[in-house]
Amino acid sequence: MNTDKTGIGRFFKGFVYAFEGVVSCIKTERNMRFHIGVAVLVILLMRFYGLSAAETAAVYICIGLVISLELVNTAVEAAVDMACKDKNSLAKKAKDCAAGAVLIAAVASVAVGIRIFWDYYAFMAIASYFARNIWLGIALAAGVILWLVWGFKTPADKDKKNKEKYI
Repeated sequence: MNTDKTGIGRFFKGFVYAFEGVVSCIKTERNMRFHIGVAVLVILLMRFYGLSAAETAAVYICIGLVISLELVNTAVEAAVDMACKDKNSLAKKAKDCAAGAVLIAAVASVAVGIRIFWDYYAFMAIASYFARNIWLGIALAAGVILWLVWGFKTPADKDKKNKEKYI
């Protein structure tokens, strides 16, 4: 019995395709790299907070929601670009709405983050920890700088193409 066409082989092949989509989005989309960087930073800093199970779940749900919607936004943009070669108000509307969905999720996630993480004592604990462990503070700062460089780098031809296409 050939498991590649049906059954378990096909099931696992779907995970491979999904993973390829995530990797492709990370490689080509600046906003996805930004969201990934913020997610990693938030997850690293969560250790300084005594979060409840519900708060931890809310953080992971927000991260998953924003990253998932960024993938959907990328898919909508690719489909629209493939279907429409000329300026088109409906194409612009589809792309703008998909981007708006990511924006709303990101703003809601920031609100959840402020509600959960805005704690003076936790801020002091974080500052104290990195003051005692200066090399870890330097490593964190270097990581943030590398993330910003990586996150905001984008293929120049992609930005130029997108700016010209639907304006």
